Amino acid sequence: MKDWVQRKLNDVISDDVQAKMKEKMAESGVTVPISASMLMRIFQKQMTKQDQIQQFSISFQDSYIHVNGIIKKFLVRIPFSIVLEPLEAKERTLLFKIHEMKPLNQNWINYRIFHKPPVTTYEEKQIHINLNEIDKVKVIPVGKIKQFSIQDEKLRVKIGL
Repeated sequence: MKDWVQRKLNDVISDDVQAKMKEKMAESGVTVPISASMLMRIFQKQMTKQDQIQQFSISFQDSYIHVNGIIKKFLVRIPFSIVLEPLEAKERTLLFKIHEMKPLNQNWINYRIFHKPPVTTYEEKQIHINLNEIDKVKVIPVGKIKQFSIQDEKLRVKIGL
């Protein structure tokens, strides 16, 4: 019976229409807006007192994510400002590269801020953020990130099949 239905559909729908339908389905997805406060919650959940990070903030400007705060090392307070540039998406994980860092680009600072597995990891000057920790993304049971961009002070992530 199933084969008969498939043959009838093939007779009725041309190959061009089938290809267009498959293309449309591949393009479709659900766009999830993620605010700076949502990203901050992810990082704050992971931080401990031992990290000694204070006045931590995240904001979106142009097509970059700005991370600011103060980190302590040996009783010295070091203010930092990091600019993250979106690179690519793998499954439900976003990869960012450090575009700019002030006052100095030190791996120990980046590691202490961003290396909090399984949610965020820092390796080879790249930050990986697992978006499954965000409730809005977790609600969508299937699919992977098709595209993402920063618009209107939000990280817009499209999840599809």
